[in-house]
Amino acid sequence: MRYQYIFLSLCLLLGACKSSEQPIERPTDLLDKSIMTSILIDLHLAEAKMSYTGSRNADSIEIIYRNYEYAIFEDHKVTDSVYFRSYEYYLDQMEVMEQIYSAVVDSLSVMNSAEKAKDLGIANR
Repeated sequence: MRYQYIFLSLCLLLGACKSSEQPIERPTDLLDKSIMTSILIDLHLAEAKMSYTGSRNADSIEIIYRNYEYAIFEDHKVTDSVYFRSYEYYLDQMEVMEQIYSAVVDSLSVMNSAEKAKDLGIANR
């Protein structure tokens, strides 16, 4: 979970430090907020799995993560270029990015709580 909070903080910081450049033009193939949220949840879960690989080799971890990333994009029927264009656009629209990441963090928190309840044997009672 700490990765999500670090990343959200980084996004907010980058948004606050935005220069006076021209705003990024809305891509014609922009992913809607719900799809973006779903992809980000999956990407953060994949990132969390990387901390449990047992590998200390950064190159190996990077390769494994890229494979997860490819599979996630394939599952969502999205190309990496569409995702990255959408991500860049949403970074320029910080209010919307905050909404997206709020939903991501909420979803991951619910998943985490459900896992803890399951571990304690109190789920589905």
